[in-house]
Amino acid sequence: MDQNNNYWKARTTCFQGAFFLLFIVGIYFVHIPWNIERLGISELELGIGILIFGISNFVSNQLTGRLIVPLIGTTKSMAIGISIISFCPFLLISAPNYELFLLSWIPFGAAVGLYVPSAQTQISLIESKTSKIITPIYQAFYSLGSLCGALIAGVFIKNIPDPKITFAAFGFCLIISSIYILIFGLKSEFDLKTKIVKFKFPERNILIFGFMMMVTFATFGIIIDWSPVWITKDLKAPIYVGGLVIIFFNLGEIISRLLSNKLISRFNEKIVGGYFSLVASIILASSIIIFDIYLIAFCAFIFGFGTANFLGIVLREGVKASQETLSVSVSNLMTIGFSGFIFGPALIGLSAENFGLTFNMYMLCLIWFLNATLFIYVKNKLQTVI
Repeated sequence: MDQNNNYWKARTTCFQGAFFLLFIVGIYFVHIPWNIERLGISELELGIGILIFGISNFVSNQLTGRLIVPLIGTTKSMAIGISIISFCPFLLISAPNYELFLLSWIPFGAAVGLYVPSAQTQISLIESKTSKIITPIYQAFYSLGSLCGALIAGVFIKNIPDPKITFAAFGFCLIISSIYILIFGLKSEFDLKTKIVKFKFPERNILIFGFMMMVTFATFGIIIDWSPVWITKDLKAPIYVGGLVIIFFNLGEIISRLLSNKLISRFNEKIVGGYFSLVASIILASSIIIFDIYLIAFCAFIFGFGTANFLGIVLREGVKASQETLSVSVSNLMTIGFSGFIFGPALIGLSAENFGLTFNMYMLCLIWFLNATLFIYVKNKLQTVI
């Protein structure tokens, strides 16, 4: 019982780390239109920066699961990752030219690639030791952080003229977060015990579920990265409401993830992960046709609610279907998933430059519709095999 209590208490460090990570990222995303104008760059050039983030994250993910976590454990990996993330957005908004702006994405991607798989491995470890499902609630803290960041960013943009003050202040909050992880996180005697693992090609099931995660991450930026630009550019809204879609999307995500256990118990993983996402994508596409900002914001809430649990369900299904160690399974899934950040941003930026951001919003709905359909098909096949 005492051992289980140690695992259960450790979940709070994962939760607060997830919150502060997306909190500062959410603030930065609302500043993207301002940063684009400051640097005088195009949507495609912004996409190249996010592409560099994806490549750095890809490499870091594999090193974390196979080398760093086995050497120092998940708790220290999380703390180091959060401490590096603390100053990365400051670098992005203070870079004096485009070249340094691109270079600033490298430590950002590496740090996220260190924190996220380490935290998810610890969450999965806690779930296995306590027999409780906490992945959706853990992911709800990502959504809550992004929501709070977007809300606060609007206030700070209107009242504080220099964004450097904003990011310096909130970067300090992440330093405190990393200290909290070290003090109250899972102790080394309870942490994951695993050996350094050499690279080998992932299993078939990991590839299938990882592909669904990859598509999710590849399109994730359309809402989080690009919706502020889309709202201010295509819908002609003022910059301080640029985070409106992010806010409503995250509200839907938070509510859905907090209700995830009840939703899955009431329905099942296939309905909550697959059919909810499928219907939500149709609703969002319908609102874009009408092209009213307030209707789109409301439907973004529905889209966030419907798709919120897709990633967590796919991740859990992938871990259950894997024969590898926990850290390697999570690392492989996250690596394949985050590889969407490698090609996704560049394709989105290229598409935005040639076809427009509204076209990208339609593509977001179509791709999510197809991805949800694939999940339903794979889930049916696995149930048939069982």
